[in-house]
Amino acid sequence: MKPSIILLAALAVGAQASWFSSDAPQYTEWSNEDLQKWLNDHHIGTPCPSRNDLLELVKSNWDSAAAWSYDQYISAQKSFSSLRDLAFDTWDESRLREFLLEQGIVAPKGHKEELVLLVKNRYKSYTDAASSFASQASATASSAVYDARYQATQSLSRIVAQATSDVLRAMDDSKDYVYSTWDDNKLRDYLVKKGVLKSKTEKKREELLAMMKDAYYSVADPVWEAWSSSFIYEWLSYHNVLDSRSDLEKSRDALLAQMSKYYYTTNSYFWDTWSDSDLKAWLVDHKFIKSDARVKRDKMLKLIRDNYFNVHDSFWNAWSNSQLHLWLIDNGHLRSDAKVSRDELVKLMNQKYTDASSRTATYLTWPDARLRAFLREHGMSEKELPTSRPGLLQETRIRYSQSKSRVEALFNWIRDTVNAVGEKITQVWETFTGSVEEGKKGEDSQTKVKQEWEQATAKAGEAKAQGEL
Repeated sequence: MKPSIILLAALAVGAQASWFSSDAPQYTEWSNEDLQKWLNDHHIGTPCPSRNDLLELVKSNWDSAAAWSYDQYISAQKSFSSLRDLAFDTWDESRLREFLLEQGIVAPKGHKEELVLLVKNRYKSYTDAASSFASQASATASSAVYDARYQATQSLSRIVAQATSDVLRAMDDSKDYVYSTWDDNKLRDYLVKKGVLKSKTEKKREELLAMMKDAYYSVADPVWEAWSSSFIYEWLSYHNVLDSRSDLEKSRDALLAQMSKYYYTTNSYFWDTWSDSDLKAWLVDHKFIKSDARVKRDKMLKLIRDNYFNVHDSFWNAWSNSQLHLWLIDNGHLRSDAKVSRDELVKLMNQKYTDASSRTATYLTWPDARLRAFLREHGMSEKELPTSRPGLLQETRIRYSQSKSRVEALFNWIRDTVNAVGEKITQVWETFTGSVEEGKKGEDSQTKVKQEWEQATAKAGEAKAQGEL
């Protein structure tokens, strides 16, 4: 059920007892004693005990004593919101009768004390109705905001999960490794051979599998060679490299070949596979160390990681010559018929391109396998994949920007929608409850309450509907 329906339903609770109900009241069939009791229960004096007088008195007070609808409550505000003197005992009879007539009590009769009692009873009914509607508004508004926020958060969570997941699920020792299918004797023999377990030591199967992680899995290079064929297939399918119609699962060698092209971890960089000489050459070429410096591998890796985004040519590898040329033309920095070298294009781009955030995009440091996996996840077939790193970067840059924009747009929409729903309903809530505590000022306040309420419920309904997409 949409929040708007919930909110409107809550306000309709009192409608069954509306002044305009077509159902005939049952009091016409009551005995005199029942009529008298009802009047006494509602603090209505009965100076004339005849049946006709009792029926007339019950009739004139029936609607005012029943549960109020929201429209009745708003209507009553016209008279109650303007009250500044609540000391009803000090009112004269003329003012008391006039007020009761405004409240729909036909021909109020009786002594002044009885009229005061009627006014007090009417005022109590009004404040009770206000308190009831305020409670309903609080509960349903909170429910609507929570529901909208929950649906929006779920939508965002799904996209974030798709964007950041490394593997489909946590691995299961009992089935997801190549040794998971070994019997206990084979597991024990392997562990004894590797010196991990003494030959006569008794271990449960779960303990043997746990020990295999150190003896087999942790030394597998690459790590996925220790995975079962079914889990490799699952990983490739999850990253859109394969689909459910592929028969590649029948061949472990084919699965391993695919993993060599697509497997990555989120904490790996493309320079991790460089030789020491390659690492040093890059650092020397970019003037971070001197050619005769002796630097350990770990230190060189850290230097590259810390300084990679500061090197201008790193970013431009993600742009082809035609893309550089087109951007400069579109932004008025180059004539369409100009013929310039790539070095000149890059130099001009360094001067004119001001989007600093794109220069530090994380995909620039991804290993080639992760770039390939990203492109496959975003609809590119294996045959279409570029064979060079610059080509992979150029295709990734386009899709990465689109993907990032979609995620950011959704996040901003969710944030704005949730904030708007919460803020609007809060405004309505404050306006509504304020009417109980301070009163409202005429028809302008009544119109504002209705408009605010309708806008809030409509916004809540829209947020719920779009959050479920």
